[in-house]
Amino acid sequence: MTEKDYDAAAEWAEHDMNLPRRSGTARRGADAAAFGRELVERSQGGRPSIDPDASPGDKSPVRQVRLPRALDADLIAYAESIHRKPSEVLREALIEYLASHKLAG
Repeated sequence: MTEKDYDAAAEWAEHDMNLPRRSGTARRGADAAAFGRELVERSQGGRPSIDPDASPGDKSPVRQVRLPRALDADLIAYAESIHRKPSEVLREALIEYLASHKLAG
């Protein structure tokens, strides 16, 4: 996007956009401005971190794993059946695995 695009979007949001009066999710005033600033800061650093404690611009570590085709197909089918991404399923599975295999000490 160009500076002109950002200006046009800001103009629309500040003057022409109509929000439902009793919306539980619409942000207004200072809350909307703070949310917008945070969103812009996060977008400048690439993909947002999946770490809720990360600062804007922090990147999440990436791990790669090779899977047999049958296991990958099972992962994809399962993820689709629960409307999640395979990476989300893998993260959740790893959390559960590590929690149940912690070393005492």
